[in-house]
Amino acid sequence: MYLLVQSIQSRTQLDAAEGKNLARLARECFFNHQPLILDFVNVEQVTAHFCQALLCPLTNEFGADYLNQWLQIKNLSSHVRQIIQSAMGELDDYFDCLERAQAQSADQEITTLNCLWLIKARDLCRDNPLFAGFMLGISDKALIEAIGRLSIEDIEHIAQSGWLCFAPRISNHFFEYMNRKQHTAVDVLLTLREGLNHGG
Repeated sequence: MYLLVQSIQSRTQLDAAEGKNLARLARECFFNHQPLILDFVNVEQVTAHFCQALLCPLTNEFGADYLNQWLQIKNLSSHVRQIIQSAMGELDDYFDCLERAQAQSADQEITTLNCLWLIKARDLCRDNPLFAGFMLGISDKALIEAIGRLSIEDIEHIAQSGWLCFAPRISNHFFEYMNRKQHTAVDVLLTLREGLNHGG
């Protein structure tokens, strides 16, 4: 994919918001196995925050070798190149802060839940996408394809984020209903099926 960076510039200089938007676009390209070319022709003003928001998370998620292969940055002015090089020089500080934050928020139970769920989701997305939608609520085609391409290294990295990767599919009405009477597994299955049919 080719993008003229100037086309997203709504201010006199590119800042963190534009960097995050470009990083989001890059992820979509990479998940779809598409290279991304960012053309900085006629872009003269960027902030260090723009460079950090664009490059630091992508380097952490995909690695420098991957970015060298799939991300191309061209037509940098000398001023913009200097700012990018300076921002990249602060990567060590970024990763140190990230490591400390992850160590503080990491929860082994959450990591285990994420890992088990992602492995099951990946297997179903690869081998039986219909069951992925029925059993796990993964009905979006693009998401099914992205999860199906995850490697075990990807899964381990995501699992250690400190955040749960999936949300409950059962509404509060179901729990209220459960409290009023005894139910069988069929009742639970029918409730989930009803939620799936309504996009839940």
